[in-house]
Amino acid sequence: MSLIFPAIGVFTLGALLYFGERTGAARPKWILKPLTSALFLLTALAGGPDGTYDWVLFAGLVLCFFGDVFLIAPEPRWFLAGLVTFLLGHVAYIVAFNGLVLVTTLNVVVIALIVLVSVGLFLYFRPHLGTMLAPVVAYIVVITIMLLSAWAVFFGGAEAGLPDTFRYLVAFGATAFYLSDITVARDRFMPDVGFLNRAIGLPLYYVGQFLLALSVGIN
Repeated sequence: MSLIFPAIGVFTLGALLYFGERTGAARPKWILKPLTSALFLLTALAGGPDGTYDWVLFAGLVLCFFGDVFLIAPEPRWFLAGLVTFLLGHVAYIVAFNGLVLVTTLNVVVIALIVLVSVGLFLYFRPHLGTMLAPVVAYIVVITIMLLSAWAVFFGGAEAGLPDTFRYLVAFGATAFYLSDITVARDRFMPDVGFLNRAIGLPLYYVGQFLLALSVGIN
């Protein structure tokens, strides 16, 4: 049952990319983006949430749903609202992941690699941030911890008795989400990147969210 909603999501995402992002029309975005985002909420509910991980992760998905809606509007204040809402969503994911496997158990080499990537991204965006420097720094810190926590689940989950499918869903879902955030930042702070950036970023984002939603009910 839970696979029906990602399947529908493929079609709504395709429509969003073509009618909303490619043409730049506002109305399709206001219709199709909340609809596509609602489908990952339905996917999680169809998984039968039961227990702390499931409900905390679902709370994160709800926050991301509202973040999606806020980011539709072009005004800077709504971008900031979306940034804060997504940050809180990532915090919920951090809490959910660390409730299963602590991030401190992650191998120091993996930690160093992920942190170096995030530092590199900050240096890449730094000249373009202006007054958004502090919020973006806070966001980068939080999404880095989120990604570290997800990979802690992947590497330490087997010993904790977590199913392999669950560990892959968490790790790859979080990674896709992290990568999609890079395209959002490029779109906002480097507006000349064009449609290709969104054509890569939106599928990454929704793949990430649907993978995380599919992890509900199987741990």
